[in-house]
Amino acid sequence: MDLTFFPLSLEAIDQAAAESLCLFVGADERPLTGLAGLVDWRLTARLSRLLRAGQLTGAEGEAVLTSPGPRLSFRKMFLFGLGPAGQSEDQLQKSMALALRKLAHAGVRDAALQLPPRLPPDVGVRTLIDELQGPGRAVVFAPEPQKMIAALSQVARGQARLEQRTVKVATASPPPPVPIALPPEPPVAPPLEPEPSADGPPKKPAAVGPQRYVPVQPRQNVFKKKK
Repeated sequence: MDLTFFPLSLEAIDQAAAESLCLFVGADERPLTGLAGLVDWRLTARLSRLLRAGQLTGAEGEAVLTSPGPRLSFRKMFLFGLGPAGQSEDQLQKSMALALRKLAHAGVRDAALQLPPRLPPDVGVRTLIDELQGPGRAVVFAPEPQKMIAALSQVARGQARLEQRTVKVATASPPPPVPIALPPEPPVAPPLEPEPSADGPPKKPAAVGPQRYVPVQPRQNVFKKKK
């Protein structure tokens, strides 16, 4: 099994390549958060419209299959309900395991998903490995991928056929500066040559010698009282 971890961002969603997208929705999760919230934003509130229309409720055991459309690179989008908040860890794990089994029954071997945030990372990773055994591939989004990798290291010690990879979204480097073509400078006219006179070659102007500076005598203050 191949696990690839991505940070939870729109840039990572655009770069992740998987056949199916799996979203977990809670019954009282309004507005949507996490991966479902980012997908809803990218799809211009399409998931929110499904919730308002009652076509998606987030109830435990609910499963909805739809097409993500041209705004996402995935071919299929599965929406699974987790039930209300406040469930125990065992109930939440059972809901996640049921959803993953439905993915396997649908023949999905390449899925992108986010583990339910209310589920501890080690429990979520263990459930993911147990339910998606075989030569499948899972792209896992997480706000902190390093925590998921640490949980995977603890769970996967007894897994012989588990390949883990960490993928970080590289920030786009700024484009190289475009050289600006400056207009050519206007040609500088050469100094004018003095025109020759009829009396002979032109005379050079006489050199000006040093000049003496004579300060101006100060004017008498007419407002000063005479003695």
